[in-house]
Amino acid sequence: MSAASFQKPRYEQGDAPSRVQRNAQAFGAMAERELFLQEEIRVLRAQMEETFGREQSFTAATVVEISSRLDLKINEYMLLVR
Repeated sequence: MSAASFQKPRYEQGDAPSRVQRNAQAFGAMAERELFLQEEIRVLRAQMEETFGREQSFTAATVVEISSRLDLKINEYMLLVR
């Protein structure tokens, strides 16, 4: 094969992320989302405990609303980590 017939690669080395780099970026984004969800869950639990302390009822509308939001976040977290 002559040098004239050799085509340059589509990307020069370092221009495009490798598959490993893309996977690492995706993993990093997932880990960041996981940490964010953990914090949201922690905050919602604290809010629910505080609200229950005020309302003294698990069936108070505000407690149920926070509990529902907490359930959604826990489900989202479980889908992410499995």
